[in-house]
Amino acid sequence: MSNSFRRIGLVLIALLLGATMAFATGEPEAAARELPPGPPFASAAQPADSGEVEPIAASDEPIRIAVIGLENNPFWIPVREGAEAANDELQAFNGSVDWIVPPGDAHTADVFGSTIEAAITQQYDAIATIAGDSGIVPYINRAVEAGIPVATFNVETDAENDRLFFVGADLYRQGLAAGEAMVNFFAERGNDSPKIAVMTGFFSVEGHELRRLGFEEYVTENAPGLEIVGRVETEDSDANAYQLAQDFLTANPDLDGMYVAAGGNVGAARAVEDAGLAGDVFIFAYDFVEQTMEMVRKGIIAGTIGQQPFAQGHDPAIRLFNYLVSGEVPEAGRMLTRSDFVTADNMAEFGF
Repeated sequence: MSNSFRRIGLVLIALLLGATMAFATGEPEAAARELPPGPPFASAAQPADSGEVEPIAASDEPIRIAVIGLENNPFWIPVREGAEAANDELQAFNGSVDWIVPPGDAHTADVFGSTIEAAITQQYDAIATIAGDSGIVPYINRAVEAGIPVATFNVETDAENDRLFFVGADLYRQGLAAGEAMVNFFAERGNDSPKIAVMTGFFSVEGHELRRLGFEEYVTENAPGLEIVGRVETEDSDANAYQLAQDFLTANPDLDGMYVAAGGNVGAARAVEDAGLAGDVFIFAYDFVEQTMEMVRKGIIAGTIGQQPFAQGHDPAIRLFNYLVSGEVPEAGRMLTRSDFVTADNMAEFGF
């Protein structure tokens, strides 16, 4: 008998035994939670309590929430801290949060799908997950069909699905903003035809592509003299980005800048620094982790755009808890985080 048939057989036996026991004891099946419908999938808002949302009321029964994330670069440190803070806050409300890292470093469904399935099997009450590509949709929908509400965070697929809400940045607009910042930066320096290298995390991750495409759309329309000398994947790795940046610098001795759409900006900046090109090659990137901000202080990273990583780890868990316990529906399907733009000139205003 194949493994798949054996699994099906075991599931059927378990279902039959459960039904028989319920009939024999006269005990009714547990009633499913009656939860209100969520907001429209594509609706968007920037909530005033982003990063600060609080639990509303305690639960009569323990509520267990799985937050499935990554730890493949420093960006994820404050995301994990947000999930851990949510766990601490929910302890007094009969709730808990488990930070779960699947085996694998990519945002894609082949990494996250099996972990969502495991969370369903382990009977978590709610799940928050990265949703990097459309392959994740069946997994999300299966969880919701099992009575487990799902939130997405950081990146999500455009393919409509049954998730309750998303917490993260408007990544396409972030790409446009980075393009505008870079064009203006070089125009102020009298350079209307800069040579630029483009680095993304994964071409297969829709959120990374939104940033890349937004950036390229802006520079193409507003800086026709700008030349993109190449596009590469860093796989969100600073080590990979360091080597790729070295390759770009070697192949293009007149390179003016790099756009890093996802993880790897610190590696790229170190390559510029080690080549003695600080002040000649400028990087535009994302996030406010300390290593990135150090490169902003040095003037190698000319600008970086934030996305509230703490809120991305914290808010999905708290909002899912409030939905389960109090029936509170998020105000929009896409709960957008702030996208502050920080440079060496204004970083003190943001506490750096």
